Amino acid sequence: MTSENQKPELWAKQAMDKLEQDGLDPTPDNFAVYYAYFSDNNPNLKMAMGALLEQYEKLNQKQCTELYLAHMSLEAENRVLQTTTSSIEDEIKRVMGVITESATESASYHETLNDFSGQLKATESLEQIRAAVARVADETHVMAQQNQRLQAQLALSTQELTEMRYNLDEVRKASLSDPLTDIGNRKYFSNELARVIAEAEDSGAPLSMLMADIDRFKKFNDTYGHLIGDEVLKLVAKTLVENLKGRDIIARYGGEEFVILLPQTTVEDAEKVANQLRTILGTKQVKRRRTNETLGIVTISIGATQYQPNEESDTMIARADAALYDAKQTGRNKVMTR
Repeated sequence: MTSENQKPELWAKQAMDKLEQDGLDPTPDNFAVYYAYFSDNNPNLKMAMGALLEQYEKLNQKQCTELYLAHMSLEAENRVLQTTTSSIEDEIKRVMGVITESATESASYHETLNDFSGQLKATESLEQIRAAVARVADETHVMAQQNQRLQAQLALSTQELTEMRYNLDEVRKASLSDPLTDIGNRKYFSNELARVIAEAEDSGAPLSMLMADIDRFKKFNDTYGHLIGDEVLKLVAKTLVENLKGRDIIARYGGEEFVILLPQTTVEDAEKVANQLRTILGTKQVKRRRTNETLGIVTISIGATQYQPNEESDTMIARADAALYDAKQTGRNKVMTR
């Protein structure tokens, strides 16, 4: 029987053995994906990777990278956030230093003006007035230079802080996007699902979900290769985006599965939307770009369901997945509801 202390060592060995079996380099990212799979510490990754292994028996590098980006990139995101936060703190300290210096010199300048006012009242000769005016002129020149330095520093800091904010926005966007299809990834879907469920609970409006799967995708990949398979995934994603409303939420759930959230939509209307998507996709032809050879059409099976008040999100997902299974088992290229 394996002890608790031995488990990490066992998981690491399983991860290394499976990496070697799949022909992948044991890079930190690859190892992290396989270790997470065997250690069961990331349920979403476990499910997505399990589905891929069931279909393909082993992963290729592209699939492994997609799993890492979809399920494990949060650590990398946090590292960027920590680095940027530190940079922002340093920049604020520099600005505060300049402002403090400027405030000190302003106080000195104020004191000079007060002295000048007193000197004018007590002045008895033209030479004394000239000397006092010269001193104020010198102090004014120093203050002007200080203000110029402050303005330049603030302008530079504003630019640097703007760039940091842009970098943070880009990191956040990348962490929520599927790199192949350029639609939302699993993390994006989870965030949006929680949001629209909360809205549905507050408003009482219906919320439906579609779970779609490309029919016989493995056969397509095996026949024409992974590059054509990637084009099929892009075609499906593009078709979904072009034929859904702006409020609808589209994400790649994993492998060849896509999920769509339809706020303010009943399951009856969601079924109609699903059939429209399925019909439109059936008119699209897959072509080999290099030769313009037509390789056929792509069909999808779709499961539809509606959110029930106060239920867990996982329950809704499971019901949509079960409806999708019904569609696959009863002939494919159809829509089933639950």
